[in-house]
Amino acid sequence: MIGVVSKTHETEVITEFFELFKTPWEFYDPAHKYDVIIAAGTAPPETDATLILIYSSEKLPCDDCGILKPNSSDTNTLALWGNIKFPIYGKSIAFKNHYGGNLLSNNSGQVLGYEKKNGHQRILRFGYDLFEEVYFLLTKGQPPEYALFPTLDYQIDILRSLITESGIRLLEIPPSPAGYKFIACMTHDIDFIRIRDHKFDHTMWGFLYRATVGTLIDVLRSKRNWKDLYLNWKAVATLPLVHLGLSPDFWFKFERYAELEKNVNARSTFFFIPFKNRVGNKVGGANAKRRASKYDVLDIQEVVRNLLNSGFDVGVHGIDAWHDILSACEEKKRITDVSKKTDVGIRMHWLYFNENTFRMLDEAGFSYDSTFGYNDTVGFRAGTLQAFKPISVKQIHELPLHIQDTALFNPKHMSLTKADAWQLCEYLIKKAASHGGALTVLWHDRSLSPERLYEDFYIKLLHEIKSQQAWFATAQDAVDWFRMRRSAEFLPNGDVKFSYQPEKGSNLPKLILRTYNTASPAADNDSATPAPFTDTSI
Repeated sequence: MIGVVSKTHETEVITEFFELFKTPWEFYDPAHKYDVIIAAGTAPPETDATLILIYSSEKLPCDDCGILKPNSSDTNTLALWGNIKFPIYGKSIAFKNHYGGNLLSNNSGQVLGYEKKNGHQRILRFGYDLFEEVYFLLTKGQPPEYALFPTLDYQIDILRSLITESGIRLLEIPPSPAGYKFIACMTHDIDFIRIRDHKFDHTMWGFLYRATVGTLIDVLRSKRNWKDLYLNWKAVATLPLVHLGLSPDFWFKFERYAELEKNVNARSTFFFIPFKNRVGNKVGGANAKRRASKYDVLDIQEVVRNLLNSGFDVGVHGIDAWHDILSACEEKKRITDVSKKTDVGIRMHWLYFNENTFRMLDEAGFSYDSTFGYNDTVGFRAGTLQAFKPISVKQIHELPLHIQDTALFNPKHMSLTKADAWQLCEYLIKKAASHGGALTVLWHDRSLSPERLYEDFYIKLLHEIKSQQAWFATAQDAVDWFRMRRSAEFLPNGDVKFSYQPEKGSNLPKLILRTYNTASPAADNDSATPAPFTDTSI
């Protein structure tokens, strides 16, 4: 059992942290006996616990005289623990006279964490505030330059490894369904339906330029191949026939997505615009008017019903829900009226988001949000692959977004070749297979079509994810699985009980109860042999 001593204002974020690191814990009670004590921003109590972990960026009364290195306060430093490098966003302090037990250092070589012994006890002192870091990650999120660090998952790795290598028996329900290494959520933002909806507007002229001149420039720069040029020029040539209704609309790809995903037993989620011709309020920039869509969900009710009947899911591609509660309720109602679903999730159009968005969406009754990601890069904005419950909300869960097609390929963003993009996606898939959680992928509706032609990449991505033992889930099913996991309660007799049960017939995979038995030999969970453990499906 872990006992946590902390500042009063950190109660909620600590509780959420231990929903992500799902293991027995409680706030410190002097009447109870603990194997591990975590002291956050304060000195630990007198205890005979085997392992004491002290996190603070300030000098504490328990610190020995002369240990703190003067004038060492810093923010946004990179820390190194074993073979793992991760950012620290708040203040940190370095130490001297650290007993030769250097556990953590920064990019300047200063010691941020050390170990000392006190009889049978291991005492580990870290010069940063763990739960303030967690709060930052789950509220503001990481800046794009640190997007590739699963920082919060690394913090869990560190804590798990320190406990197991101290010879302490550890129970955990990992964020991986029984029989799988991780969850994969394939999602699609439906910004457009048909190219024939666009006549002599910016979308049409943009398509014509990118499909002709833009593709030719990319071929000459070796970013694309001659086949892409041929297919795009062919699409331009057939465009008049598409507008006349004499040729199929090559942007209408719902059946193709269903075909590709069923080949790997995937069930994706489609986010639909609720209202046409709405730019939305509080939208800035020279191209703000381009945010309005030429369709709304009422135009394609049969498509929505067919997707749901085929095992796929739908959600709201929100316009103003991110900042206005009445709009959030209106947009949700539009999709529920069409889909007849009670649990509906949302992702904001253009990923609009502010500090009040979680609260707005929660009050509107959305089941989940999947906006917390990047437009201009890929990676871990929240520092984790896990769905989490945002701070100070009642019910809604956040399913973070990790990979977006336009972030990878758009010239205004990363502008990668397919080879470079694939290398980056492989890295993210590897992290998912290592840490568990849910890897969320956004592939826009028209990305299979001319002028983008990302179908070959998407097929390769689907098969690679499947080969890494992922459970393909809709966004709603993934969130329901995490809800089931977070409802698990460890009982004194070693059993686990659940207060949340999914709907009958949902067929969610079981959870795993993992028991670590002995010490972990190394720090880097991505490459080291982990502590021996026994898994039981529950």
